[in-house]
Amino acid sequence: MPKKLANKSLKRGKSIHELERRTGNKEPRKYLLIVVEGQETEYNYFCALKRDMRLQTTKVEVISTSGGDPLVTVDKAHDLVQEKKQESKRTGELEYDEVFCVFDEDNKPEKYKEALLKAQGYNFICITSIPCFEFWFLLHYCYTTSPFTSCNHLVKKLETEQRNLCILKKGEYYDKSNIDLYKILKPKLTDALAHAARLDKQHQNSDGCTNPSTKVHILVKKLQDQKNFG
Repeated sequence: MPKKLANKSLKRGKSIHELERRTGNKEPRKYLLIVVEGQETEYNYFCALKRDMRLQTTKVEVISTSGGDPLVTVDKAHDLVQEKKQESKRTGELEYDEVFCVFDEDNKPEKYKEALLKAQGYNFICITSIPCFEFWFLLHYCYTTSPFTSCNHLVKKLETEQRNLCILKKGEYYDKSNIDLYKILKPKLTDALAHAARLDKQHQNSDGCTNPSTKVHILVKKLQDQKNFG
């Protein structure tokens, strides 16, 4: 009798172990920090992307700064890295493996270039957009290399494309604070990645200062690769 109970207990233990493996209870192997300039658009987008990816072996932290200044974004990232190093010494918690700074040129060329250089010195990865983050959104609907004079100029083009697809109705306008932006854009994500890849080949942006341009696809692909790896 005890022998039978032991066998049942062993089988039960094995099934629990298998269940844990199936549900993906894994310790994170990588720790990514994403510091975004915007308080709404970029933050909401990457938080939604993170939830949708359901990464099992990569921990992703998304932090928003006060917005409006690329240098603030880079400095905030640096402060967080230093804080995490001190915390790691005390608790043994993981440090950040990679740091991404998400910011726009948005008619602040001098601060933008200074932020690029500063981030490079810290070995951060700059996820930039010119003239603004919404250019990444526009690539979900069309391919273009035509420069934009401002973010407002670009948003009008984005609204036109969304109205053509009945995403925006007559009298409706793009709302940068809409928490469902990622959900709205997701069906066209494959198109956006293809357009961004084409842009990289045909509209060089090696210095990060080309109008229009975006590197958001680099971070999106990074997260997709982490999902496939996990």
